[in-house]
Amino acid sequence: MAVWAIVKKSEAQKTARLDAEYYQPRYFTLLNQLRQSGLPLNRLSDLITERVHRGTLPKYTENHEIPVIKTGVVRNDFLLFDSCAYTTGDFYAHNPRGVVKPLDILMTSTGRGTLGRVNIFNENFKAYADGHISIIRTSKVDPYYMYAFLVSKYGQFQAEMAYVGSTGQIEIYPDHIEAFTIPIPSAEHEKYIRRLAYEAHSLKRQSERLYLQAEQMLLAELSLDKLDFSQPNHYSIPLSQAQGLRRVDAEHFQPKYGKLTQRLKKRGKTKQIGEFLAEPIQKGVTPQYEPDGDVIVINSQHLGRYSLNFEATDRTTYNFWRENKKAQIKYLDVMIYATGAYVGRTNCYLEKHNAFAGVDILLVRPNYSCNPLYLAVYLNTISGIWQAEKFASGSGQRHIYPHDVAQFIASLPSEGFQTKIADLVTQSYQARQKAKSLLEEAKKEVEGFIKKEGCN
Repeated sequence: MAVWAIVKKSEAQKTARLDAEYYQPRYFTLLNQLRQSGLPLNRLSDLITERVHRGTLPKYTENHEIPVIKTGVVRNDFLLFDSCAYTTGDFYAHNPRGVVKPLDILMTSTGRGTLGRVNIFNENFKAYADGHISIIRTSKVDPYYMYAFLVSKYGQFQAEMAYVGSTGQIEIYPDHIEAFTIPIPSAEHEKYIRRLAYEAHSLKRQSERLYLQAEQMLLAELSLDKLDFSQPNHYSIPLSQAQGLRRVDAEHFQPKYGKLTQRLKKRGKTKQIGEFLAEPIQKGVTPQYEPDGDVIVINSQHLGRYSLNFEATDRTTYNFWRENKKAQIKYLDVMIYATGAYVGRTNCYLEKHNAFAGVDILLVRPNYSCNPLYLAVYLNTISGIWQAEKFASGSGQRHIYPHDVAQFIASLPSEGFQTKIADLVTQSYQARQKAKSLLEEAKKEVEGFIKKEGCN
């Protein structure tokens, strides 16, 4: 059904906007709800300590020095540093414009589909924002409240309404953000929303700590935390060994891989993954995307350092999922990043939704002898990542295939130890789910009190 609205010429002249997108009826319905809420309203510019500004293009480095916050890092719930780029400490020190400070609010300011995402920087490390991120620093309202408002429908519609540009490139300028209308809640509401958002971020950090605890416990059990993996500048192998493996690339034969295998075998029972599978390893397929589909599509970019980036996943139809059984993801499936920069990265599927594996995902289903949550952590440490690097092939894009993963050496400690690792991962997942729930509650609290006040 067509949606249309009539706007007076005098109103259009006030905004200097003549494009129909700006005058969508939904936007003005929400704007009127703000105006009729009875709450004190301020321009965002009246609530900040300095002008809203964007970061700058940094000097990138391969070394993990200072993480760069780009568009993909800001997710509307938590900042996602899993696959971020890095800049140098020297650039960070001499280019203050993009330096991110504690409790800065960050908004993505370019790109269709990503425009207007918001998060708050509540981390214990330094970070730098690139030129696609706007930095907002508040003074008269709590930054956690400001963040919760901006991710609510009352903040998001203003970002959607304010953008300029064509279909090729759209963006929000700092002046547009400063013109946002911000309602001021009661001290009681502001305090409650802050508590929800703050606790959510605390739980997110707890989730990461629990996962890292599982990794560290596993590495200590295998004595990989103390092993010297330094390598000589050159090394050689017999020609017969290379011919037998049908590999002649030097990367495959790095001495550190041999040291890793020897240590794993010394520490106890090991098997190749192919020896304890409940089903053959499956490779995902290219899905038919459907934005309003009922089934989750998981691609390699959705596999995170600590957990699945579930909110960023795509969608397909139930019929397509049903017709491609081999690519259906089951609960506790071990999902491996098979193509690209983070080849070998692994997550375990803990969601209850129907899900589908994209073409760059491998699905591993171990039998009773190996806990899938333990296996996912094992593969996400150097014990798995290095084997993925060893077996990866290709030049521009690195790949691993099902027959490669089947050759990985897996250490199989006692069932009790595997359960301890699995329990920590489960606790990590539960903490993250609780954190997401609290953020959603904070957003709904903002939306609720605005509508409630408007009804009084």
